[in-house]
Amino acid sequence: MTSRCSKGFTLIEVLIAMTLLGVMVVLLFSSLRIAAQSWNAGENKIARVNQKAVVYQFFKRHLTTIRPLPVLNIDQNNPEALQVFQGYPQSLRFVAALPASSARKGLQVFTIAPNPNHASTLMVSLVPYRLTEVDQNQPPDRPEVLLEDVAKLQFAYFGKTEDVAEPQWREEWTLADRLPLLIKVAIALKDGSYWPDMIFATKITQSANAETVEGDNALANDAVADTP
Repeated sequence: MTSRCSKGFTLIEVLIAMTLLGVMVVLLFSSLRIAAQSWNAGENKIARVNQKAVVYQFFKRHLTTIRPLPVLNIDQNNPEALQVFQGYPQSLRFVAALPASSARKGLQVFTIAPNPNHASTLMVSLVPYRLTEVDQNQPPDRPEVLLEDVAKLQFAYFGKTEDVAEPQWREEWTLADRLPLLIKVAIALKDGSYWPDMIFATKITQSANAETVEGDNALANDAVADTP
């Protein structure tokens, strides 16, 4: 009697093959999961960097071009007239111009403050400095979101309150006769990501003469250098 050779795989070989295939599939999906997590982490980091860059450029563009203008409903011939600029620890109001490419024209009154209904959202609103009849008949524009998930917001102002006083950092600035030399913006987000303090010098002040302006600029540079 001749023995017949069996063709095919044995049960043990099939089990070994399925086990190896399962291990390969697990390793493949693990690699894909790690790659997806790394991709998402990279995207989130880029988004955070872009967010910081947008906010920084917003403050740099507008805080450095603040105009020392009075409130229009007060006598502008009065040197003691209240300025539009009003700086507080968690809010800031000032007059500046938008870029030429913007749809809005002319000087605008900026108000930067947390949303009263959601304190972690930083809002910015714009109102024309000189309201025309068309502006008065139109409803005011809704504030725009500047930054979300804010855990801490702190404005500080560097300057001197009197000509004989030494300039120093202050939590509020509501003087009618001058602007601060420097404005510092400190922001902390809820995610704990690093956000460096931003310090900007005001280019236009109401100093009495060129010598005072030059001296104030030197003091401002020293204050920036000394700020940690």
